[in-house]
Amino acid sequence: MIRNRVFLTVPVSFLLALGLGVIANAQYLISTKAGFVNRVEGEVYILRADGEGDEKGRASLGTQMRAGDRLSVAANGFAETLLNPGSYLRLSENTEVRAVSVDLNSVRFELIKGSVIAEIGQIDKKAPIEILTPQGALTIAKAGLHRIDAKGSATLVSVRQGEIHLGTPSDFAANQSLKIKSGKVVTLTGSTQPGQPGEPGPLDVAKLDKDAVDKFDTWSFDRAQALTQANVRSLSRTGVLTAGWYYDPFFKFYTFVPSRSWFSSPYGFGFFNNYRDCYDYTPYYYSGSSYHNQVGTSTGAKVSPRVVSGNDRSAVSRATDRRLGDTGFGSRSGGFGNSGASGGGSSSGGGSSSPSTSSPRSSPGNSGAPHAPAGRSSAPMSGPRGRIQ
Repeated sequence: MIRNRVFLTVPVSFLLALGLGVIANAQYLISTKAGFVNRVEGEVYILRADGEGDEKGRASLGTQMRAGDRLSVAANGFAETLLNPGSYLRLSENTEVRAVSVDLNSVRFELIKGSVIAEIGQIDKKAPIEILTPQGALTIAKAGLHRIDAKGSATLVSVRQGEIHLGTPSDFAANQSLKIKSGKVVTLTGSTQPGQPGEPGPLDVAKLDKDAVDKFDTWSFDRAQALTQANVRSLSRTGVLTAGWYYDPFFKFYTFVPSRSWFSSPYGFGFFNNYRDCYDYTPYYYSGSSYHNQVGTSTGAKVSPRVVSGNDRSAVSRATDRRLGDTGFGSRSGGFGNSGASGGGSSSGGGSSSPSTSSPRSSPGNSGAPHAPAGRSSAPMSGPRGRIQ
């Protein structure tokens, strides 16, 4: 297990230009690679490309995938890997993926079998993420949320937010890819092999069933919620954090810290880089009443399946404390939306607990930005030095 922080403290392009992979310096660890395993539940294995034969090893927090490595999840298991800052690739049970390229300027993964959810929080259009499937290549160049299911002779691509392009990044750059918009599901049944250029095989585009939810959708939502809980809890102890990935010892995984004041994930959860802006943010519920920055069991009304599946983020977004939108906080980076109490049950990364929500509530205005309570430190908390495995 790792007990340290992961930070992207300098521009990624600069690190890549220097050819740096992983840099450890006291409390800081800078990673310029995708495929960092952030969460495992159940049996998760990694098969190294440079290993001997088919001998698999157990994957755990901190396992770094390299080009050619395969990550597989057994029955009743789940896994989460980090892509670029603020983006994740989550694996369901009986799923296997291969890391084709883990460089941040050309992230490329192959779905061999099973189901994955790609939560893309922010992305450079000039460095899109490519996901290969048995029926063709997919390119993601815009923030969004996508579920991809490889089912034998067909691959189902569900676009819940944003958009996805059928084709390779080269096709996308040449404006020759086919764009699938939000709210659509496409069934790929062609014989086009992953990585080969050209149009995908025969496909069927239909309206997405936004209320369809299974345990993988619930787990992915719980992970998104746990990540924002870890972000807020970490800031409550440290005051401010450097942008990048930060390890929270309570939750035992890395959470995301944005470079700007706040960042809203595809699921609608907020991420912050200082406690002044988030100390009154309440992404969880207790009996219809918000309780600040605590972890517990939710007993309020259930969030709709559309929110859990990621097809509708409004129920979470409008639950942000209104004071954040009435101050310079919202004007610096945009607003969260309408006021209200935040939905979401407690989760530290798994289980089937369903988040909760309630109707929007009015919140008193505030002429100034919120301030952290007295005694909160503005300096990062010290932590042990570590390394990526």
